[in-house]
Amino acid sequence: MQESAIGQEARRAVPVPDGVGQNMKAAETSPTSRSLSALLIALIAFALAFYADRNAAALYAAFGQIFGFNEPEPMTNAFEVVLWLTGAWLISAMLNRFVFGPYILRRTGAPMPGIVANTIAAVMLLLAIFGIAHFVFGGRLSGLLATSGVVTIVIGFSIREMIADFFSGVAISVEQPYRMGDWIEVQPGVVGRVIEMNWRATRLVTESEQSIIVPNNDLASRLFVNYSMPQPEFRESLEVILSHTTDSNRAQNILRAAVLATEGLAPDRSPDVKILRFDERGVVYAVRFWVSDYAHRANLLHRVAKNILQHLDQVGIVLPVAQSEVFLTRNRPRQRERRIDSRRLLGRIDWLDALNKEELEQLASAVVSQQYAAGEVIVRAGASGGSLYLLVEGTLEATAASGERFGQIEPGEAFGEMSLLTGEPRSATVTAQTEAFVLKLSRSDFVPILRARPAIAKRLGEVMASRRDRMRRELENDNESGDEKGLAGQIARRISVFFGLSPDS
Repeated sequence: MQESAIGQEARRAVPVPDGVGQNMKAAETSPTSRSLSALLIALIAFALAFYADRNAAALYAAFGQIFGFNEPEPMTNAFEVVLWLTGAWLISAMLNRFVFGPYILRRTGAPMPGIVANTIAAVMLLLAIFGIAHFVFGGRLSGLLATSGVVTIVIGFSIREMIADFFSGVAISVEQPYRMGDWIEVQPGVVGRVIEMNWRATRLVTESEQSIIVPNNDLASRLFVNYSMPQPEFRESLEVILSHTTDSNRAQNILRAAVLATEGLAPDRSPDVKILRFDERGVVYAVRFWVSDYAHRANLLHRVAKNILQHLDQVGIVLPVAQSEVFLTRNRPRQRERRIDSRRLLGRIDWLDALNKEELEQLASAVVSQQYAAGEVIVRAGASGGSLYLLVEGTLEATAASGERFGQIEPGEAFGEMSLLTGEPRSATVTAQTEAFVLKLSRSDFVPILRARPAIAKRLGEVMASRRDRMRRELENDNESGDEKGLAGQIARRISVFFGLSPDS
C-alpha cells in the first residue's frame, strides 16, 4: 500500500510508449495470480508437514539419530508444530483467495489491500500458537486464555490508540474512501494530496509542500472532503461584488464571458453566474466554474479573477467599496454607472497608434454601439464589409469558412480592420458566444482623417504587415519572419488606392 511521492511523480512525468506499457503490464504479476501462487505454496507446505506428521515414527527411525534426537517425542512435536503453522498458513491463504479477496473486489473494485491479508495471517498465527500450546505441549487452554487475556488487556490499554489506528486503517483500506494521489480536506482550509497510507496513519502533502500526518482513527471518525472522487473534476466558485446600479443581466453576461475566456477549465462543463446575496457594498454574484484537478485550483482562481478584472475595466465598471447613499428628494434618480469611454477604448488598439489625440477624438465621436445576442453572427467569412468592430463586453468566436476555429476575441480586441482599410472580403466568421456589446466604425469615418494626413497610410501598412506576418507564423508554426517591408508597402498602396489618396503621399 505504501508508495513514495517521488515514485508517483516520476511515473506521471515520464510517458511510456504503448508497446512498452503493454509489455510491462503483461510482465507484472496481478494480485489474483499472487494469491493463487501463495495458496499453492501453502498447500504444498501443508501436504509435506502432514506427510511428515503421519510418518513421524518411520522418519525418526531413518533420520532421528542423524539429527541428534535420542527420543522420538521431540521430533514428533516438531512435526506437529510445523503442521499447525502450515495449516494456519493454508487457511489464511484460502480465506484471502476465496472469501475476503472476492468480497473486497466486488465492494470496491480494487484488489484486497496487503494490510487486510497480513491481519488475517496474524490472527490465524495467533490461533495456531494457542493450538500448539494446548494440543502439542498439553497446556491447559483455559489457564492459558485467562493469562493471555490479562496480558492482552494490559497491553491493549497501553496501546489502545495504536490499535484503533490499526483497525481504522484496515477499514479505510477495504472501503477506500480515498486513494493514493487523491486531494482531501481533513479540516477547513487544510487540504493535501495523499502520498502514503500505512497501518497507523495517512500522510498528506499540501500545496505549500508541507507534510501532514493524520492518524487513521481520526480520518475514520471525522468528516472529510475528497476532491478527487468520484471524479477529479469539481466545481469552484468566486464571489464578486458589483454595485446595486449595475444591470443584473449585463453583470452576469460580463462575468460569464470572463470565465469563458479563461484557459485550463474543465472541458464540456459550462460555467454559470448566480446572484448570491445583497450587502452594504452591492450585489454579491457567485461565479461558478469547473476545475479539472485540485492541483490546478489556485492557478485557475487567479486566472478567472484576473479576467474578471480585465473585463470589468474594459466596460468601465469599478468594484464598489462600502458606501451609503443620501437622497435629498424622493424623486431624485440614482446615478448609474457610465457605460463606456470610446476614446479610452480606441486608444488601446495598437494599430491606431498612428493617429494623434485629435484624430482619436474624431473617431470616438463617430462610433456606433451595437448589441448582439448569444449565437448571433456579427460578420461572415467571404462577405464584403466596410466596418471595424471593437468588442466591449462578452466573448466572440472566430472561425474560418471551412469551420476551423481560429480562437476567441476578448474585450478590448478589434476585428475587421483589413476589410475596412483595403476592401478585402471578411477572412473569418465571428459569432457571439455570449451576449456581446461592440463599438462600430465605418469606412466613411476614416476618410477625412486619411485625406487630411495621407502619411498615416504608410504607418498603417507597416503595422498591418507586422500583424499579418505574426499571425502567419503562429498558424504555420514558423519562427522565421517574412518580407514585412515589402508587404507593408503593398498594404500601404492598397489603402491609398482604396481611399483615393495620392500614391506618392
